[in-house]
Amino acid sequence: MGRMFVCQRVTKLCPMGDCGRNLRFMATAATSVKTESSHKKHNKKDKKLAELHKKEKKLLRERLLMANQGTSNSHVYKKLYPWEASEELAEHLRSTQVFHEDGLIALSKPYGIAMEKVDRPRGAEPHSVVETVGGGGGGGANTPAMSQVLPTLKTLYGVDHLEIVKSTERWSSGLMLLSTCSKVTEKVQKCLRRSKTLSQPAMTYQAVTLGLPNPATANTKVATKLEYVHDLGNVPVIQKSYSRSAAAKGEVKPTVVQHRALVYSKEHDASLVELKAQVSKWHFLRVWLAYSYSPVLGDHLYARRVKTLAGRRIQVSPHNVTREPQVLPDTLYSTLALPLRSSELIPCHIHLSSVTLSQFNKDKSDLVLSAPPPEHFKWTCEQLGLEEGSEEENSSESSSRVASLVQSG
Repeated sequence: MGRMFVCQRVTKLCPMGDCGRNLRFMATAATSVKTESSHKKHNKKDKKLAELHKKEKKLLRERLLMANQGTSNSHVYKKLYPWEASEELAEHLRSTQVFHEDGLIALSKPYGIAMEKVDRPRGAEPHSVVETVGGGGGGGANTPAMSQVLPTLKTLYGVDHLEIVKSTERWSSGLMLLSTCSKVTEKVQKCLRRSKTLSQPAMTYQAVTLGLPNPATANTKVATKLEYVHDLGNVPVIQKSYSRSAAAKGEVKPTVVQHRALVYSKEHDASLVELKAQVSKWHFLRVWLAYSYSPVLGDHLYARRVKTLAGRRIQVSPHNVTREPQVLPDTLYSTLALPLRSSELIPCHIHLSSVTLSQFNKDKSDLVLSAPPPEHFKWTCEQLGLEEGSEEENSSESSSRVASLVQSG
């Protein structure tokens, strides 16, 4: 049996090894809030909470072990991290190369691979939800980080300098841009700044979601801010309206966001969604899709912000969200070849599929880089009937099908 780590104060387990290879840490504890009650009452309350946490940990551990026993070792969600040495991961990354020219390299980063190996002191707790590990099926302690892989990649490419310019975050897969010189790094960063100035999102993502986003298509500007939630810490929330002064002070992070449902499966009530955004900080993509009534499959931080009541999805305030894994229909478990109540095994299905570098080419045309989704993402789409098909089909038949479903709903 693999080792287990427990995220303190909030009772979510992070199993590794045979049980999904390091599932996720869920939201962590916030600093205690002062009340008018006496120290004695505080102590009693803390003891009760501690006992409750112990019971929850035990129940979740038992459920995860049962899920492990009921899931085949050949399941695609159990094969996310075959690399235990940095050399192995470096070789894999090079095999995913989609572009290499004039000092710019574009690879496809696997899901769950971190930029840095972070060793948090024992007992230390993050101060907010956005500091926590937020995806399912995370890599184990032996899974190398990109900082450990770069020296080997430099050798493989035969270069003296190699740095990461842009990458999708840890709990998603997709494009990672690397540069062999500072001049190329500056050029890429200038292209990304230009896109932001023009309000043209440079990053295009694909996500598998539960339900159909509402609205099915969107093109708007919103902001994200951190809001304190008792027993949880600072959590990101969407702000439809905000002041310029708040943005200037950094209290909110404005961004242009666009999304459209590419394919919708009525049978499984799931969608393949294309998402364009200027930022991804503070888990913006996940928070936005939950805000749009269509949480990402495998998102165990924000999916609980959406609840189904009498067949309709409704929003749940972040202050009322329970600390539980994502809730899935029973039929979805069998479709994904998983035991019931084992959503913890599912990785977060977000993939950075395309990056547009504005006026990057010598003739001032845009350079568009693309990377196909990983095997586990494609397998999930096949199981849920979310294959894109040809471009012509996506632009006509699929769009018409989604539009008709929106009108009928």
